[in-house]
Amino acid sequence: MKQLLFSLIAAVALVGCGEKPIQMRAATFNVRFDSADDANGGNSWAERKESVADVILRHDFDIVGTQEANKDQMPELAALLPEYDYIYHSYGISEGFHNCITFYKRDKYELLDEGTFWYSPTPDVESFGWDANDYRLCNWGHFLDKATGRDFFYFNSHLYWRLETARANSGKVLVDKVREIAGDKPVIAVGDYNSREQTPQVKDILTLLSDAYKVSLTPPAGPTDTDLGGGNFLGPAQARIDYLFVSKDVTVEDYLVIDDKRPNGHYPSDHLPIVCNITIE
Repeated sequence: MKQLLFSLIAAVALVGCGEKPIQMRAATFNVRFDSADDANGGNSWAERKESVADVILRHDFDIVGTQEANKDQMPELAALLPEYDYIYHSYGISEGFHNCITFYKRDKYELLDEGTFWYSPTPDVESFGWDANDYRLCNWGHFLDKATGRDFFYFNSHLYWRLETARANSGKVLVDKVREIAGDKPVIAVGDYNSREQTPQVKDILTLLSDAYKVSLTPPAGPTDTDLGGGNFLGPAQARIDYLFVSKDVTVEDYLVIDDKRPNGHYPSDHLPIVCNITIE
């Protein structure tokens, strides 16, 4: 009887240890839309795009949520990232922005499902939110990690920036939709949230998810702030408004804000990207 009990315990232990952890380099990067005004300072998309791609490749992002790239930028960036596939959703036909684009290494991940919701009182319908005057949304992907056979969700957002009501209500929308879509699966939620950490929307998100900056096992590296100001490609950054949030089953090993510069001394975008080595237990 004792031998049988021991065998059963050992079998359960083996099953419990059978799942390998998922390990990845997860990132977020607002790459700045292609603005004609940027060309005056030597910061046109044509002059920046290779540097944007170089950041992604040199820092070996496995999966990265990007924001703002428009319909012309998207295929150009994809062409510079041949090892990556992507998912996206346009958030303004007139503007042509594609918020948000998530690039992922095709040899590591298989896309199982994807979808979009809008930051508004009717998130399942394409719609403006509260006092906003343009569309803001979250595009999400359900991915299979090929090395482990395990799955996870990646949510990529770009929140409204100008007026407070739209931003203040957006955190609750994200929390509700993450619960609805991902259930108890591991979640990484990234993006340009246009919000400082003391705002109601960030506080709402923190009721469900953790801020990677706060829970990193090693001290955050690089600058603290990520926002250089719209159309500004010189430092210092002014605020921490870009985030990588994780569910409780995701361990953040480290946290880095990348401050690589182009040969002219300018940053590749008006936001600094964030990358974290993470482990999904």
